[in-house]
Amino acid sequence: MQISSSSSSVFLSAKPRPSPLGSPVRIKSLYANTNTPNTNTTSGSSSNSMAAASPKWSQKTITLSPQRRGCHLITPKILKEIGQDLSGFKCGLAHLFLQHTSASLTINENYDSDVRDDTETFLNKIVPEGMSAPWKHTLEGPDDMPAHIKSSLLGCTLTIPITNGQLNMGTWQGIWLCEHRDLATARKVVVTLNGI
Repeated sequence: MQISSSSSSVFLSAKPRPSPLGSPVRIKSLYANTNTPNTNTTSGSSSNSMAAASPKWSQKTITLSPQRRGCHLITPKILKEIGQDLSGFKCGLAHLFLQHTSASLTINENYDSDVRDDTETFLNKIVPEGMSAPWKHTLEGPDDMPAHIKSSLLGCTLTIPITNGQLNMGTWQGIWLCEHRDLATARKVVVTLNGI
């Protein structure tokens, strides 16, 4: 793989690999760098008509204040922290990564708080805790291992499309922080934006 860079972008290129059927795989890009000569002569379109801004990246770590145990809608906080950077992207992806093993991220209902309460009830029913639970890892109390299991069930990452400077989520979708510990600490989320 060869890496070449121009003033504001990085491109990765490699030799085409044959598909399992023997013919090379062809990938056509909707967007092209205006500094790259157009090599597509079959479409009849000029490089200027398909050209767009060079790909760009932005990254920020957001600290969320300690929350009580349960599921919390954090979309407004995330948007407040990344809004200025987000507005500079026409098309791309937002990747959120939670740097913890006893909390999680998910996307779900953004309107009725009963959904968040019911989700917490469900998680507590499927992952037992307390002295009668079968867990070996209890160094930080009876909610320690259940918090790790819940974190693995829901996960610590989200990927959301960016369209015209906004997170392209459904009307009723919101980003949740699910706090699985009784005595939580502040949580950090690394948000990486990339696109054009």
